[in-house]
Amino acid sequence: MTFPVPGNRPSVALPGRRRLRTYAFDPMSTRLSGRWLEVDVPYERWLRPGPSGELVQVVDVDHARGLWYAPLDLDDPAVLARGGLTPSELDPRTHQQVVYAVAMSVLERFERFMGRRFRWRAGERLVLVPHAFEGRNAFFDPTRGAVFFGHYPADRDDPGANLPGQRMFTCLSNDVVAHEVTHAVVHRLRPHYSEATNPDVVAFHEAAADLMALFLHFAYRDVVVAAVSDARGDLHEGEGLFDLAREFGLSTGRGAALRSAVMTRPDGPAAPLPEEPHARGAVFVAGVFDAFLESYQHGIADLLRIATGGTGVLPAGHLHPDLVGRVATEAVKHADRLLGMVVRAFDHLPVVDVELGDVVRAIVTADRLLYPDDAGLLRARLVECLRRRGVFPDVSSLVDDALTWPGPTTGLVLGGDPCHQVDLRVIVDAATRDLDTDGVAGSLAAPGEELGDEVADEAGRLFAGQLLGWARGHALELGLSGRHKVAIGGFHVSYRLAADQQPRPLVVVQLHQRRKDLEQLLGEDGVPEHLRTRLRAGTTVVAGADGRIDHLVTKPLPLTEEELADVPPALQRSVTAYQAEGAKRLTRLLGAQARFAAADPLAPWLSAPAASRLTFAHLHATVPGALTGTVT
Repeated sequence: MTFPVPGNRPSVALPGRRRLRTYAFDPMSTRLSGRWLEVDVPYERWLRPGPSGELVQVVDVDHARGLWYAPLDLDDPAVLARGGLTPSELDPRTHQQVVYAVAMSVLERFERFMGRRFRWRAGERLVLVPHAFEGRNAFFDPTRGAVFFGHYPADRDDPGANLPGQRMFTCLSNDVVAHEVTHAVVHRLRPHYSEATNPDVVAFHEAAADLMALFLHFAYRDVVVAAVSDARGDLHEGEGLFDLAREFGLSTGRGAALRSAVMTRPDGPAAPLPEEPHARGAVFVAGVFDAFLESYQHGIADLLRIATGGTGVLPAGHLHPDLVGRVATEAVKHADRLLGMVVRAFDHLPVVDVELGDVVRAIVTADRLLYPDDAGLLRARLVECLRRRGVFPDVSSLVDDALTWPGPTTGLVLGGDPCHQVDLRVIVDAATRDLDTDGVAGSLAAPGEELGDEVADEAGRLFAGQLLGWARGHALELGLSGRHKVAIGGFHVSYRLAADQQPRPLVVVQLHQRRKDLEQLLGEDGVPEHLRTRLRAGTTVVAGADGRIDHLVTKPLPLTEEELADVPPALQRSVTAYQAEGAKRLTRLLGAQARFAAADPLAPWLSAPAASRLTFAHLHATVPGALTGTVT
């Protein structure tokens, strides 16, 4: 007999992943199909009951019933042994598991495609409240940093495949959770997109949330395999794969899913984009999925030729499982690639006042850095599909060169002059250490207004001060005014894997300034400060690790005559271009505010400007059955 030797007890390594069950989209789809989804999320070693981790905290209070539900401990031995709980509409703890699992899956996808660790501002966590209120809604509230999910009785007359009056929970819809968490992420990445400066701002918020929720369907291979098998390879017929919040739409009497990614293509010239933000964003989503379906069909063409002996006509009956598996792999690959293109574009988006055409340019610019040859023509297909839908920027051509954001015309370098040194090694070193996903995210974070209070260490504050000095010293070259306060909206380093399998470090800086002198043109002197319309200029600086600036994404506003008179001769050319662009933009901004007021029936009776009430909550109140996004 042998005995344990003291000290000879090697530890067992903690798992890197945690598998949790959710519904196949929603409870109705699981009940009808008998299929569950297994969501694979990072294993958080310090996860507390809630679940409450580094990025997400589930707080389960039901205000309508006056109840607090016991928090789920995913590290409880009984729960661990079962691989998490089996979701049940009757067990609130499983609702907590579903929202945590889907939220972590969404956040991980953003991290993977952005090439960096994701953190909320000031080290806070996103709060998820699964049973927050009674109502046909769910929404993200940036003022509280929380997503609130409603519950409601199914429609009595047309409940779909549910019982009349059955209690429905929006927190059990994977699509709803993914949609609302994405709203929160978009707000974190571009907080000024909560200001409705033009119809596209709200539309893009909705489109980004819909795209994440819809493409998340393709993360579940079993779902894709089933859809390919049922539709015999034609994903146009893949029921549920392109539907958003199907149970929600059916249970509220709509007779269909809340939205669909597949829309009838226009035969001739595209119609003008609709003004309603959900409908406007849906056009963008449809264009992206047009490109997905075209690239998918191109990707499986050889498989179909092999399977059909060159005829391209599949025989009657079920497809061979091997063919289904290969076709499903192509669908997942193309979905992953397109979602990555959209997410990576965030680093190349304007700081303020985004337009859908800007999104097209950001996608092309970001993708071209990694895939300059566009060998599979995916980028070209996406641009063309969006053009057919009427989504395109104001450029001279739709070729890559014309769509790519320009660089500085004055030889500007980030920190490249003796008077305004910027030590990029500080953030490059912090970002490199953050690539260790098993470690704790570093304390160096992007600040908010001015230097902000979330740069936790002295090195971070020193870097932010250097950056602010550089931005103020080169304001005119950045499309900003040198006589108004410049603020830092954020800074970070991303590492993206290019087509040659080499990482590409990218330094991104967000700068903005409020132009109170121009806000006087809005005639809002009697309006309380917190309700006034903000007019902001903004610039996104995209540079290499050596400070070389590759792209400037500017949203300028016109300078005063006094400032123009003092522009140095070396900057006259660039400032003149910014001045012309800023004047056009100011005209658009003022026109948009006038249109918002004209479309608001309450405008004559309220002192607050219409744009301040053009929140997602206000908009969804006029769209029956719609889900709420951000609330300002």
